[in-house]
Amino acid sequence: MTKQSMEDKKELIAKIATAVFGEKGYRTSSLQDVAEKANISKAGLYHYFKSKEEILAHILLNNSDFFLEKLKASIQESAKAQLSPRESFKNLIQVYAQQVNSDKDLRLIVLRERHQLSTKYMTELLKREQEMYHLLRDELQKIPDLEENMNRNVITFLFIGMSHWLGYWFREGGKEDMVGIIDQNIHAIFHGMLKR
Repeated sequence: MTKQSMEDKKELIAKIATAVFGEKGYRTSSLQDVAEKANISKAGLYHYFKSKEEILAHILLNNSDFFLEKLKASIQESAKAQLSPRESFKNLIQVYAQQVNSDKDLRLIVLRERHQLSTKYMTELLKREQEMYHLLRDELQKIPDLEENMNRNVITFLFIGMSHWLGYWFREGGKEDMVGIIDQNIHAIFHGMLKR
């Protein structure tokens, strides 16, 4: 088996494990559950991952790396299109929220299973999450007409929280699509909800 085909198989196993962990929960899922869904033996699974935690870490760390690439690409595209800081940030939040909610199982794992990681893996995950947070906050700070007394950290976490919890209640096919809901949230945060 070539190195590339081994990597492809590893990613396939991770994708299957994401579905298993999303459906059953990380704690109640077993390596046997993952192996059966992947149509390999449990011993064969150890060829790719040494433990269940290693699979979880792989899922979360790879997701964070992919996420960071998407956010950086959004910033580059906005700069290339010469968008205003406000429009650039709006696009960035759209990308963030849509990426968070693009895969239900992955979203559930990010929200409810990350605390299962040991210190070694959690330290790596936190580094990536902090990089995402700083990236969002730095882009927010470029908007020139934000009120000076508003705490940029609080606003950044507000957008992050809004994006992550959106997937718990949003249902496709309703009156509003996800882009419209995210736009409304951005508008409410930037302009408030009350008539002036």
